[in-house]
Amino acid sequence: MKAAVFSCLGLGDGLISLVLSNNLARNGWEVTTFHPSLKGLQSWFPHLPLTPFPAKEEIESQFSTFDKFFLFYEKSEWMLHILKFCQERWPDKLTVLNPIATRNKDYPFWEGGKFDGRVSFVDNLVNFCRHTLHFTEPTSSNGIVVPSSVELRRYPKRIVIHPKSSKESKNWPWLKFETLAEQLEEEGFEPWFALTSSEKETVPPCRSPEIKSLADLAHFVAESGAMIGNDSGIGHLASCLGLPTVTICRHKHASSFWRPGWSIGAVLTPPSLMPNLKGLRWRDKYWKHWISVGRVQNTFLSLYES
Repeated sequence: MKAAVFSCLGLGDGLISLVLSNNLARNGWEVTTFHPSLKGLQSWFPHLPLTPFPAKEEIESQFSTFDKFFLFYEKSEWMLHILKFCQERWPDKLTVLNPIATRNKDYPFWEGGKFDGRVSFVDNLVNFCRHTLHFTEPTSSNGIVVPSSVELRRYPKRIVIHPKSSKESKNWPWLKFETLAEQLEEEGFEPWFALTSSEKETVPPCRSPEIKSLADLAHFVAESGAMIGNDSGIGHLASCLGLPTVTICRHKHASSFWRPGWSIGAVLTPPSLMPNLKGLRWRDKYWKHWISVGRVQNTFLSLYES
């Protein structure tokens, strides 16, 4: 039996979708996971074929051999095209999962249950594998395998800081990250900023590794001791590699669902008493002021020491 898993576009989305792929593979399915960039980590997932999305004109020829399609719904042009195509061509083979954090809601695309926004997306997929797919021993592992050339946590005092994310509105201020890095150095740690070449052009000079590929990023993160950053894919990468993570997030509600779901970690959000009245959205606008450098530092030190 052959299954195709269509992941949402983000790095974190891809790493989480592999929980489903890994469980399918462990239960006898031949699985291909479609994602725009995860192919760069193929050597880290040796038993789970990863491939970019095909061109639209290649869809029917590539998909005709699959017995089942699992699609993580999002409103991207490519995903909507795949959804429409599969609904018209192979509706009986299609399962659509709608990753959304809203609590106490039933979802028309969620077969056999609903997402629980109070627990992580990873745990929701484990529950889906147990209760809907009826796998007897579902795992939260996404199947990642550290290559022999990589020494996990080789530099335990090296701390990865990721100050960016997919949206500027999700980012804690750069100056606070700089101050945090300085204070971590005083505590004997070695903070490094994980930044792309284009991101480095938007911030002052800082200690940052040369990252030329997704595999380079995984190598650097795996050999580090911990990770601190915004709600982003690198946090999920660090978590599935077993590193402690501190995630800074603007919404407590969303953080329960989207937090890194593998290793020990902490999520920091603004106080829930901070108002977010319709039309004013104070929490969305000013949440960054309500999470201090000291709070992040103390949370990290407590987590790291434990």
